[in-house]
Amino acid sequence: MTQQISGVSDDEKIWALLAWLLSIIGAILVLVLKPTYRYAKYWAYLSLSFFIVAIIVGVVNSILALIPIVGWVISILISLAIVILWIIGIVRVLQITWWKPPLIYDIAKAIGIEKI
Repeated sequence: MTQQISGVSDDEKIWALLAWLLSIIGAILVLVLKPTYRYAKYWAYLSLSFFIVAIIVGVVNSILALIPIVGWVISILISLAIVILWIIGIVRVLQITWWKPPLIYDIAKAIGIEKI
């Protein structure tokens, strides 16, 4: 689910992109350095949530890697899905949208995205 918005400055858009591109580091930078940038903070929370999901996927992939062939294929497909999701996020940031990816947005709600 997405919602197009307007009134976001180029500077805020760049900070939002950095939050998403640089994962946890970008998210922390935005939350510390640009706390008044609502759009950038939104993407920082999504980035933190994405990082949590990526860590969980990494653990699952490590377990799946122990299973010859089938586990490896599933692990590769899951990793590919994560990369595709990250790329979709980049596109959504640049489109200036409030993106609500399943699971990632749910985690972001738990850590406070709705307080923005």
